[in-house]
Amino acid sequence: MTDIRFSFSQDILEKMKKYPEINWEKVAQCAIENYLEKLEVANKLAEKSNFTLEEADKFGDEIKEKMWQRYKYYLETLKK
Repeated sequence: MTDIRFSFSQDILEKMKKYPEINWEKVAQCAIENYLEKLEVANKLAEKSNFTLEEADKFGDEIKEKMWQRYKYYLETLKK
């Protein structure tokens, strides 16, 4: 197995020290493995897709607009 070194801010290190019972190396390893699994799934989906970047941008804009409309409605109902 290969060793990899990470750098953390002092703030993060202090927080980690509060939980000495936790195997932080294992936490990092699991997080990386999970992230890699998600990337592999995304790559498999992308390989089979005909979705263009322009279509993705348009779809993203539509989602943002619908989310804004929902949030705006929520804010308006709070004012009443």
